[in-house]
Amino acid sequence: MIFPSGASRYHATLHTKSIRKPLLFMLHGFMGSGKVFSHLIPDLIKSFTPVTIDLAGHGSTYTPADPVQFKTELQTAQLHSLFRRFGTEKYYLYGYSMGGRLALQYAARYPGQLSGLCIESAHCGIESEDERAKRVETDSGRALLLQENYNRFITEWARLPLFSFTPEPFKKLYLQIAAAQNPDCMAVSLRGFGAGVMPAMCEKLMALNLPLFYLAGEADKKYVQVMKEMKECTPLSELITVGGAGHRVHTDRPESVIQALRQLKESGVNN
Repeated sequence: MIFPSGASRYHATLHTKSIRKPLLFMLHGFMGSGKVFSHLIPDLIKSFTPVTIDLAGHGSTYTPADPVQFKTELQTAQLHSLFRRFGTEKYYLYGYSMGGRLALQYAARYPGQLSGLCIESAHCGIESEDERAKRVETDSGRALLLQENYNRFITEWARLPLFSFTPEPFKKLYLQIAAAQNPDCMAVSLRGFGAGVMPAMCEKLMALNLPLFYLAGEADKKYVQVMKEMKECTPLSELITVGGAGHRVHTDRPESVIQALRQLKESGVNN
């Protein structure tokens, strides 16, 4: 299914023939696509109507290679338009890594639309100006490499220690998806929606009045700590630290993601 929104044409997949169960929108990470969640769908359709979305410039979603088209405010507004076209007042939102950051931004702007929120391996923004500047510099260097030698970039990205727990079939899937991306779009995604330029939303999360689950792989020490700090800001949240998992909990321990989402539904708003 193609959903035009602004200059983008979003590709979304509705994984059931009709919407009889609560909608669950699923947002992938950097250089990914909705395909990375395919193995979760058979179990999720027992509780939800899952919809996987290729985010701006990723997968089969067309977005002009312009950093402005990847700005937080524009992406969240476009997703809001897309979600509402499915015709339900409330829905669940799940996001991994970059998709988790975007899901948190969406929740801060449109909290009344959500029945529940599940965030895997993501953060709510960088508040220190010095740290933001450092991250912008890092992402600028990554963007240059993306455009100058894309194959080298995706090879080095795949070898990062935070992905070491990923089973081989999923490593191959992620590489295949990354290899098919538009390098210019990946570069401007970093420039337009990198962690250093994305607004910090941590304080606004304190006002969220909906069930919120955080998922972090036990081996991903950085995000275990980050999400512990986020949990302290969100009174209705729960942190699930998953053993035997790194950054990609959905591939390393998929059953933990499925269980968390089922628990989220049980505690959801307006079920």
